[in-house]
Amino acid sequence: MIIAAGHWEIGYMTPIMEANFWNLVLRDFQVDKWMMTPISGIKHNEDYRLDLDEFDSYESMLISCDGFQRVFIEPRTKHQNPDTVWLDEFEHPEDCVYIFGSAHYDPTIINKRKQDVVVSIKTVENRGVLWSNQCLAIVLYDRMLKSGSNNK
Repeated sequence: MIIAAGHWEIGYMTPIMEANFWNLVLRDFQVDKWMMTPISGIKHNEDYRLDLDEFDSYESMLISCDGFQRVFIEPRTKHQNPDTVWLDEFEHPEDCVYIFGSAHYDPTIINKRKQDVVVSIKTVENRGVLWSNQCLAIVLYDRMLKSGSNNK
């Protein structure tokens, strides 16, 4: 099972608009479950194909997927998490929850446990400027390529 968990970009965007950047990618890469926080109450345009579960906090969202390998996707800059794994070196677990933050919230700082993995995506400058929905597409594409097929 593949789960994607994220934090709405409230302040930079509205959830009803941002959902369009998430839901089509999630559906096309056959993600099983989509979770976001905080609760917005939106109904996105892929609702009939992909459920969106919203939570009042990051903590409650992560508790709901307890038992799955947690993979935090985070920018790697010279000031943050020097021990993260680069995406190109990462082996995707068969079942996991990919956890994304937002421009104003880094879930790794408070929620990472010792057994969790933190993965970063290389860019030319490694300044951590990719949006979470952009990271989502890159991570799922990498997963597909490494699986040796065009599906999960």
